[in-house]
Amino acid sequence: MPELFRVGALEVTFALVFTVLALCEVTRLRRQSKQLLRRIEMSRLEAHKGAELSIAHASLQRGYSQARALIHLMGEFNQVMEFQAVLDRLSRGLSQFFAGDDVAIWIRNTGGNFELAAGVRHDVASAVGSDAALLRSVLAQGSAVMPPAWQQTERPWMAAPLLDWRGLGLGVIVLTSHRRSAYTVEDADFLRAVLAHAAMAIQNAARFQVADRLSRLDALTGLGNRGDFDRALYEGAARALPAAGPLSVLLADVDHFKQINDSRGHPEGDRVLRHVAQLIAQAAGEPSRAFRIGGEEFTVLLGLAKPAAISVAVLLCARVSQEAFFGDSTRLTLSIGVAALPEDGRDPATLMAAADHALYRAKAAGRNRVNAA
Repeated sequence: MPELFRVGALEVTFALVFTVLALCEVTRLRRQSKQLLRRIEMSRLEAHKGAELSIAHASLQRGYSQARALIHLMGEFNQVMEFQAVLDRLSRGLSQFFAGDDVAIWIRNTGGNFELAAGVRHDVASAVGSDAALLRSVLAQGSAVMPPAWQQTERPWMAAPLLDWRGLGLGVIVLTSHRRSAYTVEDADFLRAVLAHAAMAIQNAARFQVADRLSRLDALTGLGNRGDFDRALYEGAARALPAAGPLSVLLADVDHFKQINDSRGHPEGDRVLRHVAQLIAQAAGEPSRAFRIGGEEFTVLLGLAKPAAISVAVLLCARVSQEAFFGDSTRLTLSIGVAALPEDGRDPATLMAAADHALYRAKAAGRNRVNAA
């Protein structure tokens, strides 16, 4: 009996020892599990923070790139003043920022229709923008439009209204992409930022365009003025002389115009000059250009050889002499001198001297006639 008791006591002792060891192992494993879970949680937090940092870094990079692109575009805008040049710089700048995407700029004309004014690789953008209803819809919404995927055509596209400094719609910009599945809200935001800055450049270009046009016009007749004539003459001569192309000039003077001012008054004289200017512009036709270069003197530049220019001058003389300027039998006449390159001059100055001499001879011969140099 004592022997059996000793054996049972040993078994119990071993059982207790194993139980204690098992409990210790469980405790150790539980502690390790908790440590592992903490490490996993810390790793998750670090990964989440890393993802957030990556997103923040990408956002900062995108903002930096956009800021640089805006600064570059503003510099581009500051280098030009013409409206068309601003549109060209705008389309190129947008295409560069959007990694070579197609850009088409549609401008609404006075008739309410849209015309393609500028673009970069704009085949697809032009096709999208050729839908006048779509362009009108974008203008009416007044903000960037990105259609959902199911409405996309050949490629993803985005459109936005082009506004002037007053917020009035000038046209629509259409972008189509080669490299993305769709445009993003961030893309639309950047496009709006660019167009907000472009509005100021467009305002400056519009003002410059008006000032430049007014500086070239004769205020009384609406024809080109002396400065505009000088520019056109030098440009025409620069094209004609190297290629031996035709360029003729008509120098016309209203006969006895001082008598009209003296007998009928200067307001009536101004009316007569405006009427004569209309007849000269109509008779000369395109691609001719008519100018009032001072007083009652007018010039016409013709891309014609001398014989054809003489015919135009003869018809013009006849047309003016037949016009009833005053509602009675009183008639008005012109004297015209004709000269052409290269036979009558080697440059603009000698060409004009030849035309002036021909006009002098026409007046000396009795006026109301054409004389060729």
